[in-house]
Amino acid sequence: MKKQVVVLSDIHIGDNSPTCWYQSAIHDEYLITVLDAIADNAAAVRELVLLGDVVDMWTYPFDAVPPTFAEITAKNPAIFSQKGVLARVLDALDGAVTYIPGNHDMAVTEADVASITSPGGHRLRYARQFYNPAGDSRVLMTHGHEFTLFNAPDPATMWAPLPVGHFVTRSVATYWKSHLKPGQNVSDLKDQGYPNGIDVLSIIKHALKSLDVSLSDALIDGIAGKLGISESAPIRITEHQTTTLSGVKQAYKSLFSRWITENGGGEDGLLVATKAAMADYDSSFMGWFAQREAFRRNADLVVLGHTHASVSKLRTSMVNYVNTGFMCPSSADMPGRFVSYATVSLDSPPVVKNMQAVRRGGGIAVNPFEAPSASIVVEPCMDFSCYVRVDNSPNTKDLWCVGTEVGHGHFVELPRCIKAGSFSTLWLQDYPNLVPPHGSDATVTYRDDGGTVATFNFDCPTGIYPNSCSGGSGFQAKAGDGPWLPPGQVPSTGHPLFVRFSVTPGSVAGTFKGACGVNSFAVSATGGLNPGENVVLNGKTDLSDCMVANDDAKVFGIRLDKTSGVYEYCLRVDAQGPKGMLSGSMYLYFTDQSGDRYLLTVFDHARKMHTLQYNSCAPAIMKIEWSNTAK
Repeated sequence: MKKQVVVLSDIHIGDNSPTCWYQSAIHDEYLITVLDAIADNAAAVRELVLLGDVVDMWTYPFDAVPPTFAEITAKNPAIFSQKGVLARVLDALDGAVTYIPGNHDMAVTEADVASITSPGGHRLRYARQFYNPAGDSRVLMTHGHEFTLFNAPDPATMWAPLPVGHFVTRSVATYWKSHLKPGQNVSDLKDQGYPNGIDVLSIIKHALKSLDVSLSDALIDGIAGKLGISESAPIRITEHQTTTLSGVKQAYKSLFSRWITENGGGEDGLLVATKAAMADYDSSFMGWFAQREAFRRNADLVVLGHTHASVSKLRTSMVNYVNTGFMCPSSADMPGRFVSYATVSLDSPPVVKNMQAVRRGGGIAVNPFEAPSASIVVEPCMDFSCYVRVDNSPNTKDLWCVGTEVGHGHFVELPRCIKAGSFSTLWLQDYPNLVPPHGSDATVTYRDDGGTVATFNFDCPTGIYPNSCSGGSGFQAKAGDGPWLPPGQVPSTGHPLFVRFSVTPGSVAGTFKGACGVNSFAVSATGGLNPGENVVLNGKTDLSDCMVANDDAKVFGIRLDKTSGVYEYCLRVDAQGPKGMLSGSMYLYFTDQSGDRYLLTVFDHARKMHTLQYNSCAPAIMKIEWSNTAK
């Protein structure tokens, strides 16, 4: 069976105006070589995906109406005509060529795409964002501009869906139109062929320091000032519609605040909006967005373009991310920068290769190369997230989130429902620049419509505190790039923390019943508290209303972990002791399945995690007692 999917993006074919990044006289040779190689290897290629910014409707000065898809394809017959190389690929792959628009070609329609035909009667196929090649849900492809502040489709202006990035790109093109020498084009210059052709990262960073300033205003002001372009100069959008940079500033004034609101508001929304701004200009945080989208859609691999920066993999993650790079480097930048794309083999797991087309001798050679990897954080930051995958595949009932207790951090992904027969991934990330730093920890409870409760605890702290997790019907855990440990064991150090919880049909982990109040006890209602489980007392994971002692002493939660070292088992008790001088202690007794009884004394009133370690041939805790006095 054919397994290979070839992915090309960011070709940026225009009408060959001097301000176009792709110049047929320079770039056709590379693109035709790549497409010919695909056709020649058709026996192994399942599909060709054109992942956005294939044609370019942005890189034109203010005084030009951007060309249509039909006008661009007519100017590039070697690529798009029935005698062109794309038609050859269409026939070689029996029509398995799919076009997904990006930002520079977001105006391309399904009818436009279908106009590209082959002698064999095949038509170029059209697909929207978030595409699964060959119907494989493990692999998710989208251009990537959807995640960026300045280039995502914007429905809020009269030019919808054009984003403010369209006008930034056209400002750069306007500048070059008046500065190019006769017979020169932008591909003759260094550092062209990038999302906006100019580094505006410093503008973004400056604007983010003053959140009362419109970020889009700061962007336009910075571009206009740097390029010496009048904000009142007319910008032709269509034959009958014009605007100015002053009008653009007004139209996109609330862009940043809208992103904050649409992403939950407050600090969480601000973090997402800031990441989206940074992703646009130096590709930082594109790995963060790729990982988030993979978790949302249960994908194993996300393939993006847009940034023009090739990426081979995502470091230290449950999922993978690859970026295709781009296919229109300036001739002045080659060979240091080169035409790049990617292939994905639909194996288990999917295998990715970054590919390049480079000049060798008198021709163009196509070969794999080692691209840089990406991370979800930007150095010197570290990732103290908890990545929690809950496997509900054995069940016939959906699980619904009924409670969350976040100690530190914030949920990037918290699915409200985990469908029966499937899995979902929770992502709890630590807040950056928190003083003092702690990392992330939370407890999440799910329930099905039959009343079955599944509670999951996870903690990836900084400093001397150990990692911990418990809950579900069992788990496996690992830290960082370390190995998955045997079921029920938790790596004491390392970050981030990865946990895979299972949920067995009809099971309620660590369920106890008992009387509430001082000097009382609870007994197991099932098979005891086993390693990897937390206590559920009278249907609640928060024990603080029931398991109490004198002077405001109370227990908030209890979990049992399997550990490595001298002691094989560790009870972790979230509790606080009595308040005030001479108030005594709270005494907790745990009886395991063998009948052995263990004592934990809690005297400090500050709430914290207490531990009790033990060895046993029958470690499940069957009875818990709490008292004001030692027995």
